[in-house]
Parts: sequence; structure tokens; C-alpha cells
Amino acid sequence: MSTTQVRVAGTGLLFVLIFLSGLWVSGSGKPYNTLPFSIHKLVGLAAGVFLAVIVYKTHQVAPIGLIQIAAIVVTVLLFVGTVAAGALLSIDKPMPAVVLKLHQIIPVLTVLSTAGTLYLLLRGR
Repeated sequence: MSTTQVRVAGTGLLFVLIFLSGLWVSGSGKPYNTLPFSIHKLVGLAAGVFLAVIVYKTHQVAPIGLIQIAAIVVTVLLFVGTVAAGALLSIDKPMPAVVLKLHQIIPVLTVLSTAGTLYLLLRGR
């Protein structure tokens, strides 16, 4: 397996774990159970760090172009939006339904953006 394949498979696995742990968290009801909630946050953090390492390593090999930078920025903003919506949901106060809907939609957009960004960064490497 090539390095590119390992990076893509690792990213995919982390996203699957994020989604599965998120379902576990939502199924545990409020207040959130500490174990699934902590796992969900830690796997999300691991995914972010893993992707940052991929970007850094890719930049060491070759310069990153303007389109790639734009894709990275969009992906980072979506990650931040996902985390922000999740943080709002973790507060004990009731949140508007739109916050839950955002936390259901933005992660899907994050996965799609990450896939596109990885494609732009890792194609031909």
C-alpha cells in the first residue's frame, strides 16, 4: 500500500469513527455520557491533526498551489463549523433546532471537502 493510499484510508477510517461515535453520543441522550462524548471529541481531534500532518508533509515535498490552499481553507472552516455546532449542542441549555441540523449537515460537507482537498493535494504523488 502506498503512502497516499494509507493517508486516504486513514482519513476515511477516522471519519467513520467520528460518525459512529457521534451516533453513540446522540443515542446516549442528554446529559451526554462522558465516554462516548470524549471518544467522539478525541477522534475528531485526531482527524484534524492527521489532516494537518498530511498538508504539512505534502507541502514539504512540493509547493501547494492556490486552488489547493483555497480547498484547505474551506475544509478548515467546515471543521471549525462542525466543532462549533457540536460545542453548542453539548451545552446543557436547549439550543434552537437549527443548531442540531447544522451539526448534521456540516460534517457531511466536511467529509466531501476533505475528500476534494485530499484529491487536490495527493493526486500524482
